[in-house]
Amino acid sequence: MSKLTITYRRVGELDIKLDLSIPPSATADSAALPAVIYFHGGGLLSGSRLEEDIYFEFWLKESTLRRGLIFIAADYRLAPPSTALDIIDDVKALFSFLARPTFSKEHLPNSVSLDATRLAIAGFSGGGYVARVAGIYAEPKPKAVLSMFGMGGDFLSDHWLAVKNTYLRFPGAAQITNASVAHLLDPSIPAVAEATLRVRSDGMVSDDENRWCLFMHAWHNGNLLDFVLGQPVSATLRSLPYADRLAAIPPRLRPAILEDQINAAFPPTYLVHGVNDHCVLVSESEKTYQRLREVGVTAVLDIVPDADHGLVTSTVPPVPAPGSDEAQERGMDFIERELRK
Repeated sequence: MSKLTITYRRVGELDIKLDLSIPPSATADSAALPAVIYFHGGGLLSGSRLEEDIYFEFWLKESTLRRGLIFIAADYRLAPPSTALDIIDDVKALFSFLARPTFSKEHLPNSVSLDATRLAIAGFSGGGYVARVAGIYAEPKPKAVLSMFGMGGDFLSDHWLAVKNTYLRFPGAAQITNASVAHLLDPSIPAVAEATLRVRSDGMVSDDENRWCLFMHAWHNGNLLDFVLGQPVSATLRSLPYADRLAAIPPRLRPAILEDQINAAFPPTYLVHGVNDHCVLVSESEKTYQRLREVGVTAVLDIVPDADHGLVTSTVPPVPAPGSDEAQERGMDFIERELRK
């Protein structure tokens, strides 16, 4: 069955959408079905739910539908001009929308229905941050989280805050200039929830607005958190010892520092990460795993040897790292078990 596109929230003139696919095994006689919600990567500044996005996780959709689960790919507002606080609001709105008593009747065909009490989250890279948002703030609470090399485990580390003389190992990162991203610094730019990543004619991956370029530029300059929080905090934070940085975050913005928000109510979680990840360090998933275990949450950490960001090798061209496919399916096995309980 072809996917359904649904606007789940409207903010001003911006429609924020999801794509929903029903498993072939579903019938009108089926019980209400659980679902897996996919949050795309792109560093919170770029990317989209669309299958045209070069980083769309087709394997996740295929594995979800094969297991008889509904697959939902959801967008969220991107920084800038939106912030992590806006993303939190979007995730809350998404779960409220899916939990509406009339959702299935209004949006799903053939009497198929969604069980909004059995939702799992799969977040990739920047989408890992959004998955954490769902685990902390969404109602109804997700049943499980799959974090695939996910951001948000240690936003106060030097990895994100230090000014660097190196560049992320993505095509074109070293050639990005202030001029190429200056238009994104204008506070009057409109809010967006789609910035589909494609391969350009010069071989570089980016979106139409160069938002992915801004992410790489911000990592190099150590100020990504300024865009995520919508306030210039990075220079102050990097001047402080690590232990003092959290207290320096303005209280209004503290809810967006998710590593400080995890408690015993967080859903069971499966974390997959490449040991050689240079973009989102494996230590972010290790720190999250340790915190989840400390508060008594069921958690599994699956580290893939010889894998860089995206579970690919560091070779040119990159290829899937040995063991990556198996780790992905172990994560989905975990998700399905939690949803079927």
